[in-house]
Amino acid sequence: MKRLWPTGAVSKKMLEMMETALDVPGQGKNAANCIIRQMRVWANADALLGNVEDNDPLGHRQAVLVGGWTSISFSNAYAVAEGVASPASAADVPIKAWFAKLSDMIVAEFTPAPREHKYEWLDGNSNHRYWGAAAVGLMAVHLQDRKRFSWSMDILKSALDEVPEDGGLPRELARGGRALKYQNFAMDAIAILVRLADTNDVALDADQEKKLQSAAGFAATMYLHPDELEARTGYRQEVEPGMIAWIDVLLPHFKHTDPQLAEKLDAIARPLRPMTNTFIALPSTRLIGQADAK
Repeated sequence: MKRLWPTGAVSKKMLEMMETALDVPGQGKNAANCIIRQMRVWANADALLGNVEDNDPLGHRQAVLVGGWTSISFSNAYAVAEGVASPASAADVPIKAWFAKLSDMIVAEFTPAPREHKYEWLDGNSNHRYWGAAAVGLMAVHLQDRKRFSWSMDILKSALDEVPEDGGLPRELARGGRALKYQNFAMDAIAILVRLADTNDVALDADQEKKLQSAAGFAATMYLHPDELEARTGYRQEVEPGMIAWIDVLLPHFKHTDPQLAEKLDAIARPLRPMTNTFIALPSTRLIGQADAK
């Protein structure tokens, strides 16, 4: 977890600047400019790209994931800054070049290649892969890159194709006492991908939609009744209100595809709002939930 301390600090700072840009009267442009300046410093340094290859396969995966999670925070902040005060091209060009390099690193990591048997598990569908796709999808939107975006959508669809009938994600449920946490952690990434699909007119087929509903319903039910998952896994589960911030990201989708599920999810989230996913600098209710309600 030591890898995440410095990047977690910058994600937190990005979130603070986003909230200032969105909600503090008279400070929007200043906060947006601060976001762009910070991003340009990181971009000019090729941050998150150095020494990645100096790792064994597991360390390499961890380094790439740190880059993916942090780039999601930067992508979210960039979207807010761009909406408040469009950056000058002198700042925009290096940032987008950096996004392209980060995207290529992530795509390469999640493109299957021959591995030693003990590392073959790295190539299956799991939250790792979903997060990689979410990062690339968000950066692809900023880059207006259809190839990278299509790659992220292919992973979304393959992820949903593999969801079991009951909605429990097997590789996340194998996490013992953290099974509930990781089911919801995976839902965070899936929710971003579905949001990207919806806003870019990428449709799920009927079976994928059904499986998305199952995965969301399972996560929500087990959040409310962790004893059921404890009985299934044999481990006491960690329950934290912040783990269901994905609900506000997926709620607009389900209001159109499954209003009954949307009502159930809305009732769970309502007393916890406004919800924010601090890990990836995403004020879920502020940016998505409230916008959909208007």
